[in-house]
Amino acid sequence: MLSHQKKVLSIVIFSIFYFYLSYSYIDYHTKNQLDEKYKEISLHIKDEVKTLITEKQEAVLLISLALSENDKIKDMLLGNRANIDLEEFSVKLKRYSSLHNAWFQVVSNRGVSMYRSWTKKHGDNLLHVRKDIWKILDNPHIYSTISVGKYDITFKSIVPIFEAKKFIGLIETITKFNSIARKMRSYGYKNILLVDKQYKKQLKNIPSKFFVNNYYIANKNADRTLKNIVKKDIPFYIHNDSYIVENNLLITTFKILDIDKKDMAYFIFSKNIDTINVDDIKNHEISLISALSIIYIIVISALAYFYFINYKKFIQQQNNILEDKVEEKTKELIMQRDKLKYQAHHDALTKLPNRILFLDRIEQALKNSKHTGANISVMFLDLDRFKEINDTYGHEVGDKLLQLITKRLLKILREEDTIARLGGDEFIVLLKGLEKEEVIDIAENIIQSMQKPFLINKIEIYTTFSIGISSFPEDGKSSSELLKNADTAMYKAKESGKNNYYFYNAKMTELAFKRIELDKEMHKALENREFIAYFQPKIDAKEMKVVGLEALIRWQHPTKGLIFPNSFIPFAEETGFIDEIDNFMMKESMKQVLQWHKKGIECGKVSINISSRQLNSKTYFQELKNTIDEIGIDTNLLEIEITETHIMNNPEYAMEILNKIKDLGISISIDDFGTGYSSLSYLKKLPVTKLKIDRSFIIDLPAGKEDIAIVRTIISLAKNLNLDIIAEGAETKEQVDCLVSEGCHDIQGYYFSKPLSVDVCEEFLINFK
Repeated sequence: MLSHQKKVLSIVIFSIFYFYLSYSYIDYHTKNQLDEKYKEISLHIKDEVKTLITEKQEAVLLISLALSENDKIKDMLLGNRANIDLEEFSVKLKRYSSLHNAWFQVVSNRGVSMYRSWTKKHGDNLLHVRKDIWKILDNPHIYSTISVGKYDITFKSIVPIFEAKKFIGLIETITKFNSIARKMRSYGYKNILLVDKQYKKQLKNIPSKFFVNNYYIANKNADRTLKNIVKKDIPFYIHNDSYIVENNLLITTFKILDIDKKDMAYFIFSKNIDTINVDDIKNHEISLISALSIIYIIVISALAYFYFINYKKFIQQQNNILEDKVEEKTKELIMQRDKLKYQAHHDALTKLPNRILFLDRIEQALKNSKHTGANISVMFLDLDRFKEINDTYGHEVGDKLLQLITKRLLKILREEDTIARLGGDEFIVLLKGLEKEEVIDIAENIIQSMQKPFLINKIEIYTTFSIGISSFPEDGKSSSELLKNADTAMYKAKESGKNNYYFYNAKMTELAFKRIELDKEMHKALENREFIAYFQPKIDAKEMKVVGLEALIRWQHPTKGLIFPNSFIPFAEETGFIDEIDNFMMKESMKQVLQWHKKGIECGKVSINISSRQLNSKTYFQELKNTIDEIGIDTNLLEIEITETHIMNNPEYAMEILNKIKDLGISISIDDFGTGYSSLSYLKKLPVTKLKIDRSFIIDLPAGKEDIAIVRTIISLAKNLNLDIIAEGAETKEQVDCLVSEGCHDIQGYYFSKPLSVDVCEEFLINFK
């Protein structure tokens, strides 16, 4: 029973497939034949109208040729004023020929209109208004064309008249196109004649109601249905070179060209599809259906033979094939299952275990430890400056760096240890059976291994790890506690200068909560405008006058009082909140300096510090420009301070951004000069205007000989590079005198003033002498 059903199903499937292909084949051939039929009709219509136009053009020319031999017309041109009247001739043409509207004009050899059949006006000179008349008078020849005039599109023929071989004038015959349209309509082709829109100005005597989208409808009895179709998209129909089928109509277009072979008018014809004889196509379709039916019967008979005669052999073969496929699919499913299991437990980038697999292994280790008493330690590793590397060199370099770091870590760790990647720049290590001293050795080996740079795309990249360590059971009895406490210890390592390791203790939990609280408070502080701008004056110690201010941030906490930057700026940089703080300070500083200048209080340039994040940001320059435009401050009052280290993180990009900033008219100062690792080759290329000597070289002046040598070198370097120089951190008169004597007159430090609030700074600026 089952085998019989399979046979029937196979035949049904084949039949459906065969009939589908047969239908598609017949439909394809029928459409092709219809297309050829429609193309043939379209070409026939065009040939018909072309023939009619040619015949009418020749008829108009023949009339002109005949009239050129008329004696009365010749007498008129020779000066023997003869009364000629061709109106009756026009009526006869209308009655006995297809020339229903014909007009005539006689022109003298001087271009004077001697007679017009459509008006009594005569005697006017046509040379200034009819270029074609002028050309024929200059070179008498027969002229026959189709043209657009003031009143309509017409057939026109002009024939020169001679008497005794002497040129005496012209006869012009003009007739409309209506007869062409009527004739084609009598053939069963509805039509509309459109004159191109470029002739609208020329057809100035035609009422606007005869225009559709600036195209003139030349045949007033144009088919309304066709007109309604065409006016929806005239360019689509007039530029159709073949045919269009729409609303059960076959539509085709015949173009009429002007003397320059450019489009002048368009005959658009339609023919009802139902009137087209397609019997030959239908007969061919019936023949195809018959032939394909016979083939179907033959194939079905062959299939029946195949199924019923060779059925057993076929079934056995199919069973063998099916068994092979089942075996193959089973292997594929097992491989796919193993692959999915691997992907679910491993990091795609580094191929290391992920959090899920790591937690499973730490749980197993904890169970074993409870029986064996073996030590367990968890190390939480976080890369320092990884976001900065990503922002500077791109995520592709960042990914490659993570892969190279993974290889180094695997060389350090034992086979029984587990290292996992939690995501981003975080790694975690499970160490089993090691004493504290051995754990320290591994941590120090990791720190040491990171001293060598990573070479990626010919770029040397330096990075370090901050490592937090927790141990079972003293730092936690569950996997979640151990992970959390190792993470807390890692943050302590970061706060302590990075590139080191810390073991967890209870105090660190308290510090972690403080960090969370600090993050909340900083966001609230920005909303409540608790961050305020302080300004530290810069003094020309030789002239004893204020030459500028450095804008510095303070946090006026509602309960803790005034908080200095070193208590919150490092955390803000770490979390990325520094961007919002820096933008706030930039606007507040600019507004305050602008306010002082409006009051007439001179304060020189105000220096605004920018961070490495800002310098490497793709949006910083536009944000700076927008702020300047919004506040309306003169850029000559602004100075940007940036440290050597921030510049050298990505010197090429820094140079590009700093050049843009300088082009705005803003001065650029290198802060903490001498403490970084800037290259002199870059320094001479950078668009800086000032160097600021770091306070670390000022503290031991004038006694420190090495510091005096360094200060002299920096001052000399600045002078040779035509840069301004300023020193920061001067706190004693001896330090100030030493700097002035060495050639550094601009000084910033507590000797003159500490950073001041807005009100106190304003008083300082007014009273300083």
